Amino acid sequence: MPSVFSDCQQPFRLAALGAAGLLFAAAPASAGQSKGDASLRIEYQYIRTGDFYDDSALFQSGGDVGTTDSHVLLLSGDYALGPRWNVFASLPYIQKQHQGTGPHDFSEFVNFDPPDRTLVDDGDYHGGFQDLTVGVRYLALEGPLSVSPFISYGVPTTDYPFYGKAIIGPNLWRIPVGVDIGFQPYFSDWYFSGSVAYVISEKSLGVDVNHWLLFGSAGYYFTPRFFASVFVSYKNTPNGLRMPQDITDDPLYQDPADFDTAIWWQHDRLLAHRYTNVGLGADYVLSRKHVVSFHYYTSVYADQSNEIDNAVTLGITRFFGRD
Repeated sequence: MPSVFSDCQQPFRLAALGAAGLLFAAAPASAGQSKGDASLRIEYQYIRTGDFYDDSALFQSGGDVGTTDSHVLLLSGDYALGPRWNVFASLPYIQKQHQGTGPHDFSEFVNFDPPDRTLVDDGDYHGGFQDLTVGVRYLALEGPLSVSPFISYGVPTTDYPFYGKAIIGPNLWRIPVGVDIGFQPYFSDWYFSGSVAYVISEKSLGVDVNHWLLFGSAGYYFTPRFFASVFVSYKNTPNGLRMPQDITDDPLYQDPADFDTAIWWQHDRLLAHRYTNVGLGADYVLSRKHVVSFHYYTSVYADQSNEIDNAVTLGITRFFGRD
């Protein structure tokens, strides 16, 4: 079945980024792109997180730490420097709220005085612009199998707080280095894609929080305009701190002195986050210059992190520079 997508970018790929659990849509460099071709995407995301998982008896099977609700407006775009080179950028605006048990309120700190005591777990929404990401992608191989290495740089736009369950991110710079792969068999309505990236992250307190991001999807063109897919994303931070053993000797978290420390103040940016999310998506071509998309995903595995109960994204992309 001929696809309208063949005249523009392939369906959007997603990669999980950051502690906020965001999924960022990325249009890979496409065969047939010309210098000056560009796209601009506006996307809304809603993300609810729930139970926390770690190695302790309290949280090994998931423990109630309240819920968070995030509302995200994500602006992203790309620009073709030529048939193979592509630059891209993204910037999310996030408002996040924590409700329920276990808010972080700085009462733990008696001897250690946190340099920033901004309170975000008061039941209200807090946030702002998160991290600006810019990068470059190269179409190394085109055809039924496409291969596009990329590198990007993400930096916080403000000195936002990183202590609390309603934080919008870890406030660390990062450099993802990876590759996008796409495959559409000849004479087939199936399309498969994958991404793998190693993310070099700023260290804090000497802790290595470099991590791996993986993404894979399988989709089908039901009509030339309508494409649906299922996908899975995975994050692994192999050298981060693990709770409880790297925070306290008490597996029940009953010693207040263990939380009156710089490590506890920064624990959200130091933990060995691991999670697997699965979801489904749909893209619909309104015209040669407009594509709308919908995605839903949820966590099936979480370790040293909160599980995502439900997440929904709605987006529209406008293409420029093509007839």
